[in-house]
Amino acid sequence: MTNVTTRREKGRAREEAVLRAATQAIADLGLANVRVSDIAERAGIGPGHLTYYFPAKDDLLIQAIRWSEQRFHDKVDTEIAGIADPWERLMKLIDLAAADGPGDPFWALWFEVWAKAGTDPAVAEGGRELEAWWRRSLGDTIRYGRDRGAFRASAVEDAVVSLGALVDGLSVQLALGQGDLTKPKLLDLCSIAAHLLLDPPPHRRSTS
Repeated sequence: MTNVTTRREKGRAREEAVLRAATQAIADLGLANVRVSDIAERAGIGPGHLTYYFPAKDDLLIQAIRWSEQRFHDKVDTEIAGIADPWERLMKLIDLAAADGPGDPFWALWFEVWAKAGTDPAVAEGGRELEAWWRRSLGDTIRYGRDRGAFRASAVEDAVVSLGALVDGLSVQLALGQGDLTKPKLLDLCSIAAHLLLDPPPHRRSTS
């Protein structure tokens, strides 16, 4: 049993190394330009091992974005749950979800997903599934604040759509290096929008 467990652990570690390498390779080169050898070299394995795990590039793309999303989910579960203040919790979620800067590999993966989604139903479905998780997390966080009197959100779903679209849109600009947008500026803009959308009572409004 120990040998079986060890083999499984090694297999998971190898698969994670492949997905980490694929994420960075796709971010650096773009899916169309990535070769099996590029990813295999970064992962420290032979090309044959890579095609064993992921026979097609599209399979690799979906699994890479799922792996990246799971890392995001884990961060949310770890870092958000310990924040009691609704406003701090919301802004931390936005901070985790938004792009960190130009060339952000997580957002580079999303660019590839969106590009493929129009012609590949499997990629489109995978993208919708992952996007739905982010929307649910945002909705749960807004409801958390509303239930504690920090937000006066009469239409949570409308707030989710509006604020989510702002985070996504600004993250695209930041990840592409457009204009002079920075991560702190992105967070400031999202904070302003959240105040307008969620209309916190005067005595509960953030002064940050």
